[in-house]
Amino acid sequence: MSNYFIRYCTLISSTEQLEYCQQAQSLGELLARIKKLWDCNQFDDNELLSEINRCNQIPIGGNAILAGNWLPYRYQPKRRVVNWLIPVGHATEPFQDEYISRCCQQLFNQIFQPRSSLEIAIQQGAASVEVQPAGFIFHLSRCGSTLISGCLSELETTCVFSESPLLTELLLDNKLSAHEHQTCLRAFINLQAAAFAARPQMIIKWNAWDIFRWELIRELYPQVPAIFLVRNPLEILASHQRSVGRHMSGDPTLAGFNPVFTAQSIDQSILDKRVQILRCLLQAMGEKLLDQNIRLVDYQRLRAQEVVAVFAWFGCVVAEQGFLKIQKRMQFHSKTPGQVFIADSVNKQQCFTAEERQQIETQLMPAYNQVIHLALKPCEVIIDVQ
Repeated sequence: MSNYFIRYCTLISSTEQLEYCQQAQSLGELLARIKKLWDCNQFDDNELLSEINRCNQIPIGGNAILAGNWLPYRYQPKRRVVNWLIPVGHATEPFQDEYISRCCQQLFNQIFQPRSSLEIAIQQGAASVEVQPAGFIFHLSRCGSTLISGCLSELETTCVFSESPLLTELLLDNKLSAHEHQTCLRAFINLQAAAFAARPQMIIKWNAWDIFRWELIRELYPQVPAIFLVRNPLEILASHQRSVGRHMSGDPTLAGFNPVFTAQSIDQSILDKRVQILRCLLQAMGEKLLDQNIRLVDYQRLRAQEVVAVFAWFGCVVAEQGFLKIQKRMQFHSKTPGQVFIADSVNKQQCFTAEERQQIETQLMPAYNQVIHLALKPCEVIIDVQ
């Protein structure tokens, strides 16, 4: 069965064969369809599964075209390997990794799991349609970015990538040069968009720490409109106290982004370190605000009309039906869609002792207020719909 890799590559490259196989309602039916395509009825199901698994382990080369039908979803820096899957609808989940989990549960994706070298992914991305994203979302974390990206996913024309693991893993690869990062980033974005050609308005919500890669990203996409989301620092830190985010957890892999992510010193408390990180993020955001095509959004102003204003900034048209979907989505918790949203800003501010609140206000409120001031200085750029 050593020659079946050629047939494997033909199948994963063929829109017709992929559609034929995905129509199978059971594992037995799927394997029967593959046997028919590969002319291998002499093999039992276990033999065929074994051969498919063997093919899954071989990185595909120029003999297979994945762009368009397949979505690259993982990048393994140590091996320089990219993993692919068949998209199942478009992402409406709060985060891209949740969408990936849903796709991986689909029968066909459980059986066929192709991988390619980074070089092949770059080649196929370069050969794809050049994409200009409709908008970028940068944020300080816990500022409403997931709410906005979730509302954007309700539109008929958008494909939303909310903290895409593929892009995260790429930017964390410190073995790549800035030029290599940009080459790969452009290829990955082209490939991600190609998987959702019927949804031409691509929105990327970056990680909080990706603000430290602003220059690298902006050099590639200088005209893409961006929003910066901020929030009262007390509320941000209270949210991390309840459920800590990666960049506030002491993850050493982020140290390559900025020295602020190195391990906390012996004389630092956890709160001291988180205050230091948030101050650094605020300062980095403030330094970028005077660039072109940026709008600031403050969490305290975030209502349905303000969300629609963000859509307009990204060039997304919202019809009446779309506005109703947005209003409905905003009734639920952005990270737990089945849970009714209850405003908790006041409760969040009570999470700290009076001494801790004083520390946060003293060390962070000036930087927060400065960001608001910088946003207003050149012109009225805080999105606010009356």
